Amino acid sequence: MGEKLSPEYFKLIRDVLREKRDEPQRPLKRKRGRQPPRQPSEVINVESSPEPEAIEIKSTDELFEEPHMQNSDDVKNNNNNKYYNQGVDENYNSDDNEYQSDEFEDVTEPSGTSEPHGDISISVDTRRTDSKVTKKARNVVSNDERHWRRYFHMASLVGLMFHGYVRNDWINNIKLQKKLCKLVPDRILENLHPEKDEELPLRSTRKLLDGLKMCMEIWNKHWKSMQSYEGMGCYMRFWDEIKHRYNGRLRFTETDFVKKVLKGVGNRDLAAQGFVALLRSCNVNARLIMSLQPPDFSDLKVTDNRDRHVSPSTLFKYPIFWCEVWDKFSKKWITIDAINFKTMEQIRSQSKLEPRGTGCCQRNMLRYVIGFDRKKGVRDVTRRYSHWFNCKCIRKRITKDPQGDEWYAKVLKRLHERKRTRMDDYEDEYFEQRDETEGMPDNIQDLKNHPRYILEKDLRINQIVKPGCKECGYLNVHNKKDLWKVYEKKNILDLKSARQWYMEGRILKVGSRSVKKVPKRTRFSKEDDEEENLYSWEDTELYVPPLASEPDGKISKNAFENIEVFVPSMIPYNCVLIKSDMAVKAARLLRIEYARAVTSFNFDKGRTTKPVIGGVVVAQWFKDAVLCAIEGLENIAEQEDFEKRELENLTRWNLLLVKLRIKSELNTTYGKVEELPKDASGNDMQDSDTYGGDGDDKIMEGGFIVEGNGTSPLPQSEANLEVNYEDKDFSEDEQVESKHSVDPQDGHDGYDSYDEFLGELDMSEPE
Repeated sequence: MGEKLSPEYFKLIRDVLREKRDEPQRPLKRKRGRQPPRQPSEVINVESSPEPEAIEIKSTDELFEEPHMQNSDDVKNNNNNKYYNQGVDENYNSDDNEYQSDEFEDVTEPSGTSEPHGDISISVDTRRTDSKVTKKARNVVSNDERHWRRYFHMASLVGLMFHGYVRNDWINNIKLQKKLCKLVPDRILENLHPEKDEELPLRSTRKLLDGLKMCMEIWNKHWKSMQSYEGMGCYMRFWDEIKHRYNGRLRFTETDFVKKVLKGVGNRDLAAQGFVALLRSCNVNARLIMSLQPPDFSDLKVTDNRDRHVSPSTLFKYPIFWCEVWDKFSKKWITIDAINFKTMEQIRSQSKLEPRGTGCCQRNMLRYVIGFDRKKGVRDVTRRYSHWFNCKCIRKRITKDPQGDEWYAKVLKRLHERKRTRMDDYEDEYFEQRDETEGMPDNIQDLKNHPRYILEKDLRINQIVKPGCKECGYLNVHNKKDLWKVYEKKNILDLKSARQWYMEGRILKVGSRSVKKVPKRTRFSKEDDEEENLYSWEDTELYVPPLASEPDGKISKNAFENIEVFVPSMIPYNCVLIKSDMAVKAARLLRIEYARAVTSFNFDKGRTTKPVIGGVVVAQWFKDAVLCAIEGLENIAEQEDFEKRELENLTRWNLLLVKLRIKSELNTTYGKVEELPKDASGNDMQDSDTYGGDGDDKIMEGGFIVEGNGTSPLPQSEANLEVNYEDKDFSEDEQVESKHSVDPQDGHDGYDSYDEFLGELDMSEPE
């Protein structure tokens, strides 16, 4: 009895007591349930500067809170509360607007004779009104997280496909099949391969089913120990569980697989895979079926509040792996679940293996069902097992958009290794039949973007229903007051204007009438007073352009000296479209008749529309000449580009050689310059005997020997350099003299000044 009862129990007991006492029903207090305490709708704080106290006014929801929602200790402590002791139940009215209080009047409507209270500040808390919006926004992931979940879903899908592909390859192990074949007696092998009964083929199918049933019994006796899954196995995981590291065994080899199958020890998935190996060992065309369970990328909640405490018998009720056997007599696949349900079926409308119930669908959502046959063929067979594939299942698949559908088809094509057979044709016919017999959904959500059905209210402005076509059903909405018509999409006509049809290479027939008129919409204004006529496809015919004249090849052009080629059928019959940037130049060079081809239009941000020239249209007999001219122009352009790049490279090499020659001449004239080593602090290390020693000659900061108060002719930026004169055979006095009087023919011939010489070396005199 320590647990608190929910408010619904109090309501039921109160109703029963009133019926027994025949008391008139009185308005009950508003039930709040077990919800977190709400913030008051408005909290008004009135503060007065002369008065030391502030008055706080609470809302009626907070004043008249139910006693049973409080703790027992709080009730004892609030015995002196005036609202609680004045009989709240007797004076309470469910309508907050009818409640009258003197205290509210005293505060909100002060009399004119009252004394002023000084400065008044009012703060209104609106958190309660926006609480639902804030709570909803908090429970939706960000855009980056949404993309990450989509990509992780795709990566998991590829990993699970490859897992099934590898297990299917292990099932074809020759040693495994030789040992498993010994479990099946000869009389059962005869039933697995019956002869065709020409009078009644159903008898042959019946023998095959009997043989499969016997194999299922043999396999259940062979499988001695049914182990539990390590964690969730191949069942789906939630997004918050993916971030946790998996600590189970990651390596499971083909040798381990063969040993466990032969011993009959393992989980349900391994048992289903072993049963497929048993049938293949008997030369039965059996394929492994796997229901892939990647994380749900359509789940955009930050926190998942679903109750995950489900019993294993319910959670793992529906299998992940099962088997299919090809019946060559009825040209259909037989579904066999030898482990979970121990059943066989030829699915017509709804399969027993499709998960049902909230507990099962938490970890097992039927979205991708892949079949792996014995010849390494991979095929998507989800259509067989999903009853509402077009309206429910496809919303959870990556194939709901064109990009995802294209990616998914590439993955299946990459894993598929066999050629197409007649079995694939029969299966395609079966899937088309399932699409037709799926039926119409009974709610608006499932009818949205349905591939076959559409509501009448969802028709676009340029769509109409075919004349004389009846609706295929009705949708009852708004409490059975309104009936919305539902049509098949094949009975819907798409209408277009004359210009739109011309962009597709079609023109209006003579005497055609418009089917519908709509307000004319331009690119710069959404609405216009003018109306535009729309026509159906039956009111148009193929546009046939005029032929080019012979022998000059003159082509009919528009007012802009162009020819419009939006589709290939708009090219004249005896002409050809040449797409090249050099086409116009080549035609001008050959001096032949041509027309620039406008293939589309480019809409800029402004109000200008520019045509896109996609090549030229020339007569058929000029095609080879234009192509040869284009090839020659391209070769010339390539050669010019090569010469330009080569000239730029030679210029750079020339500059480098000039700089190296100047550096060599400087080293020859002034000696080789070496950088001094630096100490740990970054300062140049100088020898005490040479720099600042007791010798007669002092070396100044510039690094040159100077007598008296002379200054160095080199800039201060060339400091901390050591000059090596060991290769010279003249004295130091002659060296100093040579620095001040340099022969123009030795180092920098032709320079007017020393600054000009340094400028050539990308050097400048500091200011």
